Parts: sequence; C-alpha cells; structure tokens
Amino acid sequence: MHTLYLPDFQPGQPEGAIEGDEARHGARVKRLAPGDLVRVLNGRGLVVLGRLTEARRRLAFVVERWEETPPLSPAVEVWSATPKGARVEELVDALVQVGAASWTPMACARSVVDPRDAKLARLERIATEALKQAARPWAMSMREKSPFAAALDAPAGTALVIADASGQPCRPSGEPAVRLLIGPEGGFTPEELRAARDAGARVCALGAHTMRIELAAPVGVALILREEQRRPRNPDPPSQEQAP
Repeated sequence: MHTLYLPDFQPGQPEGAIEGDEARHGARVKRLAPGDLVRVLNGRGLVVLGRLTEARRRLAFVVERWEETPPLSPAVEVWSATPKGARVEELVDALVQVGAASWTPMACARSVVDPRDAKLARLERIATEALKQAARPWAMSMREKSPFAAALDAPAGTALVIADASGQPCRPSGEPAVRLLIGPEGGFTPEELRAARDAGARVCALGAHTMRIELAAPVGVALILREEQRRPRNPDPPSQEQAP
C-alpha cells in the first residue's frame, strides 16, 4: 500500500490531498489510480486509510477510517557524532526505521565532521522518506548540533546510556526515556567517559566488535527497545470509521 505523508492532516478530517513532486511520483511512477487505497501519516501518531478520488496533478482521497497510535516507549533519544560523507544519510535512514525518537548531532573531543545547514535539510527529507517506507506513525525529531556536555544534562525521567566496549550489556532502566550517546570513530576520550559516569550514565557495550557510528546507533536503539519495558498498549487499538 502506498504511503503519503501529510504533517498538517488532523484526526476527523473527511478528505485530503497532496500535490507537487510526491503526487506526480505517485501517479506516474507508482501508477496510482482513483479507487486505490493509500495510507496517510501525519508524523504525530495518526494513521489514516484513504481511498483515492483523483490521481493526476494531485492525489486526493476520502478517509475510510483512522486511528491514533502511541509512540514507542521508552523514547530513545540518540546523540551521536556525525559519520563522514553519505554514511550520515545511512544513519538517519536506519534510526527512523528502527524507532529512534530523535537524533542530535553531538560534538565530541574526537569529532571530525560538522553537519552544515544544507546537509541537515537533506537529512530531513531522507527521514521523511524513511518514515513512509517504514509506515512509522511518529516522525523522528532532528535537532541542532550540541556539545557533549549538553548530552549529559538529561532531564528527570531520562536514563543516560553511553556506548563503549568497556561497558556491560544493556539492561532496562524503567525510565520513560533513554538518551543513548554514540561516540566518533576514535571513540570517547577517558575524560568523556569519566564525565558520563559522574553524570550517572550507564556504560553499555553494544556487541562483541567495534561498529561504525551508522551501525552502532540503530543497533543500540534496537537493544534498548528490546530490553526496556514498553508502555501497556491495546493490541487492537480502536479505529474510527469515517461517517459517510
């Protein structure tokens, strides 16, 4: 089923439409036609099943049913050094697919890459495409670059986890949010690891071997989501049938 992303779409709207490049791609490449079913996401938990009424210069649809889904729990915030070149795009794509709540580029002592505004704009587009591909109801937040010291200043209710080979396997924290710190290719310095421990961070090893940033970060998110308790969720959330 083709997925559309409409960030302004609201629960209860009877119909909607999308124009521009995405509409042309759907009509010309995906060969969408009136009568086809589409999934519509707004990035804030809304999942809509719609039926196309127009598929030419725009994709217009009527809503058949919709539901609101809760975000994954715990919310895993990833703070990481930025990989070189196109590898940062792989990082963002994988983080969206695996379920990270947010990504913050982090400046560490051994960081060598500084993401520019133009690059961040492209990464936003990659994150949107990954959201549609994964049929993910909640969008991953993309935040501005911050220093390592800011990563240690986590709010109450957020567990700090720093990835390093010297640590232990990930264990549940019971907190509603987890902030995962992934270092640069040269790793964290001893001073950074000491500061993290002093801030109450758990040092966790993500595997038996050294991984690149773009692999370590999504692996860490997957491990945390597996180990942590999820929020109680109704396995069959009620959907809202749209009135004719």
